[in-house]
Amino acid sequence: MQGMRLSILLCAGVLAVFAEPFSHKRHAELNLQCVFCHKGAVGSERAGFPAWKTCQTCHTEKAEQTVPSTRVYKLPDFVFFSHRRHGAAKVECGACHGDVKTQDRIALHRSTKMAACVDCHKETKATIVCNSCHELGQ
Repeated sequence: MQGMRLSILLCAGVLAVFAEPFSHKRHAELNLQCVFCHKGAVGSERAGFPAWKTCQTCHTEKAEQTVPSTRVYKLPDFVFFSHRRHGAAKVECGACHGDVKTQDRIALHRSTKMAACVDCHKETKATIVCNSCHELGQ
C-alpha cells in the first residue's frame, strides 16, 4: 500500500503539496515569518489559519481549495488568550509553539493548562490577575 501511495503522489506532482497535512518543516527553507501566513499572530486576538490566497502567493498554479489543518492549541470557552497582547509584550511565537520550522506536524510545545500559563506569567513578571484571562461573573 505504501508503494502505491508513493506512486500516486509522484504522479500527482504539484498536487501532492496539499495531499498531506501542512508541514512547516517542508516550508522552512522559505524562511517566512509566522505573520506571513498567520496574519493575526501579532496584531489580532487570534492568529488564525492562512487564507487560500496566502498559499497562492507561491502556489499560483493551484485552484482554490481547503488547506488541511488541525487545531492543536485548544482553550476552554471561559479562557481568553490574546495573540495581540502577547505580541505587544514581545513574546516570541516559539515561546508557546516551539520551533515549528523543525516540525512536520505541529505538536503541543507548551501546555494550555492554567498552571503552565501562570508559571509563564510569573517567570516573565506578567500579570496573574484572574480577569486578565477569564471573564469573571459568568
